[in-house]
Amino acid sequence: MFKFIFKLRLEEFLALVLLIPMLFFMIIYYNTEGFRASNVDRFLITGVVFFLFLGIIKLKDLKILTISKIGRLIKIILDFLRETLPFAFCISIYTNMHDMVHLVNPNDVDYTLMAWDKYLFGVQPAIYLEQFITSNLTDFMYFSYSSFLIYVLLFPLYLYVKKQNVAFRETLVSVILTFYIGYVGYVIFPAVGPKFTMSHLFETSLSGTYITDRLSFLMNYEISEYTRRDCFPSLHNGVIFLILLFAFKHNKSYAFLFLPFAISLFFSTLYLRYHYFVDMIAGFLLAVIVFYFGPILNNWWEMKKNY
Repeated sequence: MFKFIFKLRLEEFLALVLLIPMLFFMIIYYNTEGFRASNVDRFLITGVVFFLFLGIIKLKDLKILTISKIGRLIKIILDFLRETLPFAFCISIYTNMHDMVHLVNPNDVDYTLMAWDKYLFGVQPAIYLEQFITSNLTDFMYFSYSSFLIYVLLFPLYLYVKKQNVAFRETLVSVILTFYIGYVGYVIFPAVGPKFTMSHLFETSLSGTYITDRLSFLMNYEISEYTRRDCFPSLHNGVIFLILLFAFKHNKSYAFLFLPFAISLFFSTLYLRYHYFVDMIAGFLLAVIVFYFGPILNNWWEMKKNY
């Protein structure tokens, strides 16, 4: 049993571990009020891609691929998919898990998070930031917030292209580990965020131009206070901060170039009312912990795998 487990990479094992409760919750809560049927489709697609992934692991090392130019090109593509598809599993599990949190744990902690923000600042940050709202700033904030996945993928891809394999592996595995820990946090501390909890207190709407309308529609599609619980810890803040830490570790030029984009995204999570300030702090703390322990855990796993 343990030999089979350690034949997998760490991120592959984590995907299997999280897929099991996801499937269990889907079976338990299927057709109950608040269950989203789209999660079933997403799970089935994830299953198909997983079996495709197993095939890729076998195919990418076929010697026949090294004979021709087309074969070598196919091998390059297969190698890339073998490295990156576990992240796709991670995102699929992410979207399913935060949609079912309200079914697994209906005890939202929003008022506790609001109390912490009030204790720290004397005001609610989302309400305080209303005085700075402009249509142009709102456009910029939505652009920053919606660029999250692009930022997450860009640095690992840069490392992969540069063939900095050790840096690529420890960065990608740590990012995936952060996501998975965040999912557990969602279940333990379910929260819907200021956007809904404090909607009756806001006096200024987040209105922008056509850009804001389109981006907000895409991000808020089928998101409501009745389904999604993905605030604490803030993975938008945590994962981007983690990327920033690894960028300073492996490529300072990239880090300084990325820094203003990261800061604007951090600010956008509060400005757009998606997160409380304590969500942000929890995300930063998670990033620091995984930044230190992620590579250590991955190295230990690789040693066990190759033993």
